[in-house]
Amino acid sequence: MDDERISDDLAAWACFRLDRLQPGIRMLHLYDSNGVISRGVLLVRIRKTVSPA
Repeated sequence: MDDERISDDLAAWACFRLDRLQPGIRMLHLYDSNGVISRGVLLVRIRKTVSPA
């Protein structure tokens, strides 16, 4: 049934600069293949640590 609902291989995408995301729980909105915001979101937990290079 999934093939009937989604005719494209790309369901959604997102692009975010990691240095701009604040730590904590965040909802990231997703975009469709035309670059229009979709109803999809990702719920993520952002944790940043600095390690010596």
